[in-house]
Order: sequence, then C-alpha cells, then structure tokens
Amino acid sequence: MHKFSGIIALFALVILLSACSLAADITPPPGSEQLPVQQVTRAVNDSPVFPIIPPDLVNGAAIYNNECAPCHGKTGQGDGPQAAQLSVPVATLGLSDFARHYTPAEWFDVVTHGDPDRFMPAFSDLTDRQRWDVVAYAMNLSVSDELVAQGEAIYQESCVSCHGVTGKADGPSVEGLSVKPQDLTDQSLMAKNSAVSLYQVISSGISPDMPAYAGLFTEEEHWALVAYIRSLAYTFHETVGEAYPAPSTAEPYPAPEVLPPPAVSQSPGVTSTFTISSSQPFLGTVVVQLINGSGGDAPSDATVTLYGFDNMQNTYSETLTTGDGGVYTFSDVAMPEGRVFLVSADYASGLYGSDIVTVDPADPDLDLQVTVYDSTTDPSALTTDRMHIFFDFTNPDKVQVIEVFIISNGSRQAVVAPTEDGTVLTFPLPEGYTNLQFQDGMLGDRFIEVPQGFADTLTVEPGVGDYQVIFAFEMPYDRKLDFSQPMFLPTDAVVVMVPENGVNVDSELLQDTGVRDFQGSTYRMFETNSLIAGSPLEFTLSGKPKQEGSALFSTGSTQNLAIGLGVFGLVLLGIGLWLYLRNQRKAAVQAASAGFNQASVSFAQDTESDDEDTLMDAIIALDDQYHAGNLPEEAYLERRAVLKEKLRGLNPG
Repeated sequence: MHKFSGIIALFALVILLSACSLAADITPPPGSEQLPVQQVTRAVNDSPVFPIIPPDLVNGAAIYNNECAPCHGKTGQGDGPQAAQLSVPVATLGLSDFARHYTPAEWFDVVTHGDPDRFMPAFSDLTDRQRWDVVAYAMNLSVSDELVAQGEAIYQESCVSCHGVTGKADGPSVEGLSVKPQDLTDQSLMAKNSAVSLYQVISSGISPDMPAYAGLFTEEEHWALVAYIRSLAYTFHETVGEAYPAPSTAEPYPAPEVLPPPAVSQSPGVTSTFTISSSQPFLGTVVVQLINGSGGDAPSDATVTLYGFDNMQNTYSETLTTGDGGVYTFSDVAMPEGRVFLVSADYASGLYGSDIVTVDPADPDLDLQVTVYDSTTDPSALTTDRMHIFFDFTNPDKVQVIEVFIISNGSRQAVVAPTEDGTVLTFPLPEGYTNLQFQDGMLGDRFIEVPQGFADTLTVEPGVGDYQVIFAFEMPYDRKLDFSQPMFLPTDAVVVMVPENGVNVDSELLQDTGVRDFQGSTYRMFETNSLIAGSPLEFTLSGKPKQEGSALFSTGSTQNLAIGLGVFGLVLLGIGLWLYLRNQRKAAVQAASAGFNQASVSFAQDTESDDEDTLMDAIIALDDQYHAGNLPEEAYLERRAVLKEKLRGLNPG
C-alpha cells in the first residue's frame, strides 16, 4: 500500500461519518430515512470504477447462483443454506429498503475485496466483467418485473422526448434544450448513483431544463421510474461461449439454476464494432457544439481549439474563431487509432473544456459539447460549502496543514479574472506558513503567490460544489500554535481533524464532535458552521505530540504531494468522481492552451524520480486515469510497462 492510503481512507471515513457530507444535506425520499441494520460500512474506493461494457444479467444470474446464493439466498433475502452457519446476519440484497442506498460501484468494491468482518470473501478470481455482471443481477433482485414495466410506461410518457427511447439523450426535444440531458446508458454515471440518488434527481429536477416531478409522481411511480432507468444501462443479449468457467483448481460447479432477468420490453442493444490496423490512417470530422449555460444564444464568435494527444503528448491542435449557430466543424482531421481529443473554448474571458474522447476506428466522426457561460468579475455569488483542515505532526518542530475548499457559484454567470493576466479568487493563509504545494498546478502557473497567501486564475463556473482546490503548507510548532485564517467567502461549515496524540485544541468557534478510530490510531474532529466573509477561523493547538511512525503526506517532493492530493480528490464523496474528472479536464485544457507539449498533468502523473515510493505512486495514478477513460489502452500499457520495469530494477531478483 502506497504512502498516501492512510490519509485518503481517513478523509473518506470522516466525510462518511461527519455532517460534512454534502449528501447528508439532501432530504432523503420517503421510506429511506432509516438504513437497515445489515448495512455494510466500507472504506470508499479510491479509484474511479465503472463497467467497460453494459453488464449482462444472464451471466450475472449464473455467477450469483454459484457464488452468492448459498449465503444470500436465491432471491437475496439472506436465507441461503450457509447463512445459518455465520455469526453475523447476511446482507439482504433482495430487499429494496437495503439495496436502494448503495451504488453499483460500492457493491463492486465489496465483491472485489470482500468484507472479512462479515465473512464475505473476495472474488478476485472473477474478471472485472463477471463482477459487474453479478453486481447488476444482485441489484435487480430487489426490483420486480411489474415495477420495471410500470417505470417503462412512465418513461415513455414523460422522459423519452428528451432522453430518447434507449436513454442516450437523443430524444426529439433535445435540440430545444440549453443543456443536453444525461445519457442514461453512461456506465460511469450509473455506477456511481444509488437508487436513492436517482430518486432525488427525479423528484427535485436539474436546472435549467429538467423539471421536478415531486408533485407529479407518487412515491411508487418514482421508484418504478428509477428501476426502469437503471435497466437502460444493462444488456440482455445472448451469452456467447463460456461466460463463467469454473476454476480448474476446484471441483466443477453444479449446473446453475439461472434466474431470469427482469422483463424489460425496451432495452438498448449491443452495437458491434470492428478494428483496423493503426498503420491505416484515416481522416474524420470533429463537430463541436457550444452551449450557453447562462441561457443566452450559443456563441458563434468564440475561439475554439481542438487538441489531439498521442501517448500523452500534445501532437495536434487547430483553432477556429467562427462557427454557425454555436457549431464549429473541424474537417479532415487525422485520426490515428488511440488518439485522444479534447476541445477548449475561450468565451467571455473564461476558458472552458469538453470531455476527453478517444478515436474509435469504427466511427471516424466525433461530436463534442462545451458548455460556456456569460461572465462576471463579481465574486459575491460564491460561497464555501465546506472547508476541511487536517493537521499532521509527524515532523519535529513543524506541523503540516492540508486544506480542502469546496466552493459553489449560485449565479448563472462564471466568475472570471478582471484582467487578462489577473486572478479570480484569493486564498489568505495563516501568518508564518511555508512550503506551499498543490494538488493541481503550482505557483507561477495556475496559482499566483500574493501577500499572505495565493490566488487562483481558474474560472469558477456556475454550480453547486463545482469548484475545489486542495493544497498543503507547513507551520512552525513548538508545543503551541495560534492558528488564524481569514475566511474570504461566506463559509457554511468547517471540519478540523487533529490526531489524538497529545495535542489539544482550544477554540470558541469549534465544537468537539468526538473521536474516530482508524487503523489503530485515534483522531479528534471539530466543527463549526456559518462563518461570514472576512471573519477569521481561530483556534489554538497546544501540547507535545507523540511521534508517529511515518508521515501521512511526504513534504519532501512536490510530485509526491500532487499525486497524494490528487488521489484524495477522488474520495471526496461530496464532490464526486465527475468533479475530479472535470478538474483534470480543465488542467489539460489550461496546459494545452498555454502551449505545453505534455498532457501528463491531466492524463497521468509522470515522474523522473526512480525511488520505489514515487514509482508506485505513478503507477497507481496511471491506473486511475486509465480506468477513468482518460488514457488509450496502448499508451497506458506502454507507460505502465516502463514504470514496472523501473520498479523491478530497484528490486532485482
């Protein structure tokens, strides 16, 4: 386990257990207020996981009956023949009150790593695809055929005009929307959403185009629609070949009693693809649609630049300054297999980016969307939703401070710098800080040093929790530290964490919310709410800390800290995976626009250092980016092989 795993899991645990989770601020739908006693609590997965292809319920049924039914029961009621032999209750996967609270990614993590405390084994012998298949089938045990059919009828009447017949956001009314609706077959989207979160979206709507259905649908209709929407991400095609062979080292499995998948009359089919040799270059067209998220007309005079990356190197760029109705067309673009494209748009003094897409040899034409906003230099609409502070006393005579800011823009305008080379937000820091380091960027690049702090040049787009910054610095510590940091924006909540190792916290603002045990260490948490802009966060640390075995964050390397903080960004549940990827996309756009020849800042953390810890960190970050879909497989495998070879060179024999 690499050096950052402790702090990553610790912050994840805190966000799960404390009131700082953004999810905890959302009123749950009816019937979801009380979690069942069988709930399994696990550390949050620190890697973005989602199926590569739609899960297959037929394959999942075979795997479930062989591996899961003996404990969980054929219908998921926790009544399998081996359940009575266990000293703990078996999770009732088939009960909707239980299953609705979990995401497929969370269940995939349990299937992959197991849960020894509840006698749940790890199924690492299954492939990723097999694990996703069985997770999909297990989740459908709590959904009846009748509920899915009811949801389909509601979907056809109320949703198909925008989301399309198969959920691919291609309905006849899409052209009239200011923001394209969600693709409900997007595996990364569906893997990270529970039924409860889908219920909440349907109930509350999404500004500006999706209405709230809280008063239009009954509770049962909400759940029916959730069940049908979930089914759009599955496939029901016939299995080819032996999908689930029995391990050769064990006795053959008996013929499984395959339970039928939920009956869904409308489900997306599987599109076959073909491959071509990378030695056969071809040309394609990239169509970029600009969408004005502020509600105005789509701009046709913005500066739009298309970037291409091969093996993480920026090898192609082309710029257009004129479009037609907000549509910019790049013609005769060279598209070697595996090339990665993204688009930046410079509009109203703000820089915006598209998603990252990889060339598909089966389709030489790409469609990209970029949402842009009208701009303002007035930051009065910004608020800090959450500020997290962690103190690490590992090093003598100083303390390391890690801070996370989660900021919302409640307006419909992006907040931009007042001048071309100006900054957007200024972060004042405590007097006496040193060794300032960042998750994304560095001083002199994205971040600018100012008196008693730093400023960020990144545009703050409209949205709740859509902006985050993670950084660390050091403060001198000799048995006492008077900590005072001004809040530059109205702040809803602050969470402070201090290891329970002999250090005391004294403050009129912070409330002691108790201790949390983690991997043999104890941490004390303090919280406060509603700080006005300009008011200081003040408290005193005192006492002689007991020395820990090793630092949770290494301050000896900016590269190490950047990787550690970057991975930490993945586990902030209140932010979500989509925000992490969005910030990485912004970093790539900013780097490409500045003329850099490398995209490693966004596609993978690279390193020239050859020490074991740094190489392990680089491999982990590379894996994260590949599984997030940000790296073509060829480039990923090639770079990973280089790093692994370096690692083997450090440990010969």
